[in-house]
Amino acid sequence: MDVDQARYQRELADYQGIVPPPVPAGTTRVPEFHTDCTIANEAKDDAIVFPRLPGASHMHTFFGPRNDAFMTTETLLAAGSTTCNSPGDNAAYWVPQLQRNGVAVPFKSMRVYYGSRLNDPSAVRPFPPGLVMVQGDAKLQVPTQKGQGNQFWCAGSAEVGRSADGNWPVCAPGGNLIYQLTFKDCWDGKHIDSPDHKSHMGDPVAGKCQGNYPVAIPNLSYMVNYDILGGDGLALSSGMASSMHGDFMNGWDHVKLAALVKTCLNQNAKCGTTPSFTGG
Repeated sequence: MDVDQARYQRELADYQGIVPPPVPAGTTRVPEFHTDCTIANEAKDDAIVFPRLPGASHMHTFFGPRNDAFMTTETLLAAGSTTCNSPGDNAAYWVPQLQRNGVAVPFKSMRVYYGSRLNDPSAVRPFPPGLVMVQGDAKLQVPTQKGQGNQFWCAGSAEVGRSADGNWPVCAPGGNLIYQLTFKDCWDGKHIDSPDHKSHMGDPVAGKCQGNYPVAIPNLSYMVNYDILGGDGLALSSGMASSMHGDFMNGWDHVKLAALVKTCLNQNAKCGTTPSFTGG
């Protein structure tokens, strides 16, 4: 699916016109801002993989405006409410539901970090209108033993054991199960989606976006915290722990996003949920 180039160029012009405030002394020099979200709804829908086919997917946990199989960027922009707290963020975020013995595991928190993996974060530009992305593989069903990458881990306490099948950590009291899902952040500059919902996106090479993926966009990182210590009986609605994945559909007010990108990411400065600076 091709990007609306005329609309994208208008939005880039708005972005270029922003004059960011100078970064004060004491600001942490990390290109970052974030949004915190609570659950919007849960449903067997996926508007990217199974558009306009309600109930065709496994169970997902959605964040942002209330989601369904008919959701588009335009419906997100028109939504009257969202469960995410960064002003202007009407984007949709979703992950497979985590279950213990078939029952949904409660969430503790969901934070989405927006950052940059580039050597020069001033090259980052806002998302194009209508961009969708999928990260991870819902069909990947392989063991995730201790020490492997891309797996659930313990936040706030040590891992003190593994589940009987070895695929899930057991966390010491005071902690919780967490997963960090990091998306690709180099765009081909042409397509807002692709047949596999991934091929229009790539990774930086030698610290920059180049080649087939020349346009740098914010790097998304989902920090998904569950109110559980891990252990036996756990499964994702998509299957084994290895099938963890996430979806993103752009629904940002482009002016609000542009201010965050220009102020925080381009200036290598840490912000919170607004284009204001954070120290420490």
